[in-house]
Parts: sequence; C-alpha cells; structure tokens
Amino acid sequence: MSLNLASETAAALMADAARAADDCNRKHPSLEVLCARLERIMHGQAAQALLAAGDLPDRAGIVTLPAWSWEHPLIDVGRKDKAHGTGERMLMPVRNNWNTPMVVLIAEEAVPVSYSTRGMGHARAGQSKLVRRPGLAPVTAVTAVPSLAEPVFVGAGLPSRNVAYLNALVKAGESAHWEVLQGMEPKLRSAVLQAHSSVSYEIGLSTGVVEPMLDELGLDQVIDTMMYGELRDEEDETGDRDKGKPSAIFRLIELCLEPDCFLRVDPLRYMTKHMRRDAESQIRRRLGDPHIGPKIREIARRHPRAEIADIVEAYREVYPKDRLSLPRARAALSVSPSASARTTMLVPESFNSRAAYEGSQAA
Repeated sequence: MSLNLASETAAALMADAARAADDCNRKHPSLEVLCARLERIMHGQAAQALLAAGDLPDRAGIVTLPAWSWEHPLIDVGRKDKAHGTGERMLMPVRNNWNTPMVVLIAEEAVPVSYSTRGMGHARAGQSKLVRRPGLAPVTAVTAVPSLAEPVFVGAGLPSRNVAYLNALVKAGESAHWEVLQGMEPKLRSAVLQAHSSVSYEIGLSTGVVEPMLDELGLDQVIDTMMYGELRDEEDETGDRDKGKPSAIFRLIELCLEPDCFLRVDPLRYMTKHMRRDAESQIRRRLGDPHIGPKIREIARRHPRAEIADIVEAYREVYPKDRLSLPRARAALSVSPSASARTTMLVPESFNSRAAYEGSQAA
C-alpha cells in the first residue's frame, strides 16, 4: 500500500469515527426545539422578576444560566433516543436546578452559584462562580453547567442597557410561550381524538353499543377550551375567555417549568400523557359523566340485574372513600351521546391516523 493510499484510508476512518461521534452526540430534534422554547420562557420570567424588583445597580453584568444538560439516558425510554434510520443513540434533556434565578445580575466581583442536575437516570451536583471582569461583554449566556475550575466571566453594563436586554428576554419568553402553545395544538388534537375513542369504547361496554359520544363540533370545542380556556359565557358571541381560569394547556406549560417535572420522563411524553388525561376529563365533563363514572359502570356490569340502590351499595363496599351518591350513580349510568354525534364517525375523516400513530410512538 502506498503512503498516499494509507493516508487516505486513515483520513476516511477518522472521518467515519467523527461522523459516528457526531451521531451519538446529536440532540433529539423535537425535544431540542421544545426545550429551547421552555428555556426562553424561564429566562423571560426571571428577567421580568428582576425588572419588577426595582432599580438596577449602576453597573452590572447579566448572566443567563442553562435550563438543560443533554445526556444519554440511563433509563429505558423506548426508541425515543434512537436516531431514525441509523439507530444511533441521541442525547436527551436533563433539567438543571439552580440556587439562583436563571438570569443573574452580577454587581459584585464574584457571585457563587450551585446546581443540581436530575433526570433520565442522572443525578449530580456542582458549583461555580460568576465573575465580573472589566472589558468583557456585559452579557454572557452560559450553555453548559460550569465548574469551579471554569468560572463564568462577564463584563458590566449601564442600567439602561441592562433594562433593554432584560426587556428583550421578557419579549422572547412571551413569544416562546405562544410557540409552545401553537406547537402543541396538533398533539392536542390527536390526544382529544384518542381520548374520545377510549371514552366511547368504555361507555359502550355498558350500553352494548360502541358509538361516538361527541360530534366533530363538540370535539373542536373541547380542543378550543383546552387550548385557550373556558368561555366567559357560552351564549356570548364575542368568544371572550374567562381570564380567571387558565386553560389546561397553559397550566401544563407552567408545570413544565418546574425543576422536578421530568425526573423519570422526557418533556414530550410528559405533555402527551397530561393532554390525554385532561382531554378525557374534558370529554366526560361535557357528557355529564362523573370522574368516577368508569368505576360505577364497572360495578354495574358485575351486577347486571341489580337495582341502582344495590349498585351504589356494592360500589361503597369497594370504594368507601368516594362516598357515592344516588344522583352521581344515575348520571354515570345514563350517559348518552349527543344527538348530533349519532351520525358522526368515531374517528373523523380529517383525522390523520398515521400522524397520530407516529406521534403516540414518539411520545
């Protein structure tokens, strides 16, 4: 083998190894987008808190801290951490929890910080310093958790400049909030349709007929309510929402900002499970079905010829803490589909079953 050929072979092997390393260090693409948006929301909220606190120091630096570390999971996440086609493992997000706000004003020479990183089977902690050094840029965005051996350096800026930057973080966080909301709408629609099929089937076990309980308009109303909140007045044509009752998706986003939210599950799966659960609750509420309706009907199926009073008594023996009353039992045993739903397909033609299947597999 010639020297040139040997060099070319070695270079090709090195390139292959580099590509393999890059594949193994790729972040899960959907989670990368979602987590970046959630981080912008967190930074925006932290910046808003600093602005609301009052006057800023005469000269201070600003450091934004990372919400996530990216690691190969040490727990079973199914196929989610496998790259499509190659099967190479991808990095998954692990939440960082800081002892300071995620946006820090550095008015002193040095500010100590500590963090813990937990999730996906990982658990570690560390500490570092945020050090103000003259002549550097007044803003530093930290992208990975630092160590004592690698302090974070930042310059100092005037209050007017810092206020402008903090306001920019607030606006970016507000935009990210709407991006998360809009990005969740297709997944929410899939979750509502799946929950509707599940509820219809469960009720059909008792009635003997599996049929859709809501029509497409009813399902759209469930989706709108979960996305944007309850209407202030059902008969009000303006469509104003009740601002005192945040929507289910708004509450879900707020939950996702908590540091201990994703200890055993990734953000997409967490959101999918919550949407499916909340969608089922909304559907049962629209049908007038108590939340314990499935358990009541299960007891009724065990006693097919029993009177309702006997069913209530049998239920109380199994679930004494529920304190089942006759009205709730009657409501659960008399649930029926809306009149327009009887001519509606259980799964609307507009529903992309392949997309829903792929979405459920990804989650």
